[in-house]
Amino acid sequence: MREPVRVGLIGCGAAASRYHAPALRVLEREGVVRIVTLVDPDPRSLGELHAVFPAASTMRDPSALAELDLAIVASPPRFHAEHTIAALRAGVAVLCEKPMAATVAEGEAMIAAAQSAGKTLAVGLHRRFLPAARTLDDVLRSGRLGTLRSFRCAEGAVFRWPARSRAFFERDAGGGVLADIGVHVLDLLGAWFGSPARVHYEDDAMGGVEANCRITLEYAQGFGGEVRLSRDTRQPNRWVFDCSHGWIAWHVHDGDRIAMAMDGVALGLDATLRDVVDTSPAPGLGATGGGFETSFVAQLRDVVAAVRDGTPPLVSGAAGLESLRVIEACRRERTLMDMPWLGAGEVARARRLGGVA
Repeated sequence: MREPVRVGLIGCGAAASRYHAPALRVLEREGVVRIVTLVDPDPRSLGELHAVFPAASTMRDPSALAELDLAIVASPPRFHAEHTIAALRAGVAVLCEKPMAATVAEGEAMIAAAQSAGKTLAVGLHRRFLPAARTLDDVLRSGRLGTLRSFRCAEGAVFRWPARSRAFFERDAGGGVLADIGVHVLDLLGAWFGSPARVHYEDDAMGGVEANCRITLEYAQGFGGEVRLSRDTRQPNRWVFDCSHGWIAWHVHDGDRIAMAMDGVALGLDATLRDVVDTSPAPGLGATGGGFETSFVAQLRDVVAAVRDGTPPLVSGAAGLESLRVIEACRRERTLMDMPWLGAGEVARARRLGGVA
């Protein structure tokens, strides 16, 4: 039996406690990983995670990482590059939470550090592991619904994440809805369709970070789409892809469900996805375990395999960098979102504060 992969968790905030910790416990029970070290400057967060992993040592800063095989960097985004590069230079593979870095330049430095160290760098874009996302990709690539004509993605609600860091609301820290929810959306769209040929972006930031934004994307393949994201207004949380012979849709909170309709067929379907167990004339169906929690388990299995066997992770540093490139393109092309409730003087002031013409 292979020895467990020794794991350190850098950053013990909400993402670590809600998602990484349960996934690590699953793999720890299976003997796949062993949690060795917990790192966080906040004694409250550190204490809460230490209660879950009492055998792990605790540190206030990531000063000694060489005893690890894998570091999970779940600190605020402004520290991702610093913590990731430190781990890689110590000879430790890294799974870095999204967004990969605050800037493309930082992401490129992280990739260079991984190449120099000869260690795995993976990015925590767990939606790639959701059955619904994989099925959407397969259906669109298959052409069973014809050619893609357009898509619409709308996500968001009133912000209720139990943040313990100001990074969510600081411009210099890469805060705002674009880098938070948007990185997941842009990552999947990039994985499916490649880089957009043209980007138009608008948001409501007026000197701070955006609570709402709208992205229009055009692709060389001849189709385009719209992405709407919000932190203060409930959105449909639904992606819809309109094709020449039908449509396919996904509610983003349902990791193992899709809806689909075909032209010329009176009724569509709203289905829970299941694994096909065999290829007999009457194949059976098994559960997918398709929730967000299980996507973190699947992500960790993928990264552990990469660490052990030297195989590329599904979401490498280079793959994670692509969504960051689109985010930077959005910020370069930024315009102020239309807010008709503002008067002319307020709009002028909003433009000055937001740094747009």
